Formats: sequence, structure tokens, C-alpha cells
Amino acid sequence: MRYSIACLVALAACSPAVQPSASTGGNNTQVVSSAQSLSVTTESEFRVISTSVGAPVARVLEVLPAVYQELGLTPAAEPEVRTVRAQGAMARRFQGQATSSYFDCGRGQFGVEIATQYEVRFNLQTTVQPGSSAESSRVDSGVEAYARNNDGSANALLAVCHTRGTLEELVAARIRDKLGA
Repeated sequence: MRYSIACLVALAACSPAVQPSASTGGNNTQVVSSAQSLSVTTESEFRVISTSVGAPVARVLEVLPAVYQELGLTPAAEPEVRTVRAQGAMARRFQGQATSSYFDCGRGQFGVEIATQYEVRFNLQTTVQPGSSAESSRVDSGVEAYARNNDGSANALLAVCHTRGTLEELVAARIRDKLGA
């Protein structure tokens, strides 16, 4: 008995004093870093969501930068590949909805959704492809995102976020609104 207690005490003494813990679910990666050097590799998700729009490619490309601007994003157009890109960030709410309705970044150590507590930074990309007819287009939108706390502490939580498809659907809906389609 005395031997097993001594072993437990020795093991406890060898373990770190604070063990960061959080469940991020799925393939999310969580990183807790401090002022010490840390190198981390994470995998991100870029899922493309396709939507049909009843307008020709050229017409959709005309309104797409304005759609991004309406969302508060600065669009970067690449006409040769029919693509518009932007980087953005949302903290707690975006376009009147909770950030967690756009992204699943997992849950923190007390079960709270990370997307509701930390700033989510994202890269949004929309490419317009010809549709099934000359008067239609396929809008392919994808987003890559991660959440990071901005509490000013030396520790930083970083979580890869998975899209719920809401932002991509919002882009498609705004395109249709602008086109009257």
C-alpha cells in the first residue's frame, strides 16, 4: 500500500501543473501556447458548396464583388478564373446571426461553443462556373476558418472551424437578390 501511494505521488510530481483541456470535436485542432516557443501544424477544411443561379456567368460576376462588399468584406476579383476572394473576421455575431450559426469550431473546456466566445477569422472564395444552359450559372463558394481568443493573455486558443454552409448560402441568396432571380 505504501509503495502504491509513493508511486502516485511520484507520478503526480512529474506531470505538468496545468493541463489545457478542451473538446473541439471532429477533426478540429486546438492549440494552447504561452510565451515559450511552440510550433504547431493544423489541418483546415475547405468545403465547396455549389448553388445554381438563373443568370449567365458574366452577369453573376458583375454583382459578386458588390455582394462581398454588402457583407462587409473587401473583395479581390480574379476575372481570369471567375473568382472573388476575401478575408474576414467575425466576433460573436455576423449579419445579425450568432457566429456559431456560420461555423462549428468545437466546444471549449466547459462545453461552450468556441465560435460564440472567440473571434473567427475566415477566407471566403466564390467561383462562378457555366450552368446547364447559357442563361444559368453554378456558384461554388467555399470558406476556410479558425477561431482564436483575443483576451490579451499570453495563452492563445486556436481552433480550426468547419463551415455550416450558412455563409455560402448567404452569398448565393444575395446574388439572387441583386439579379432579381
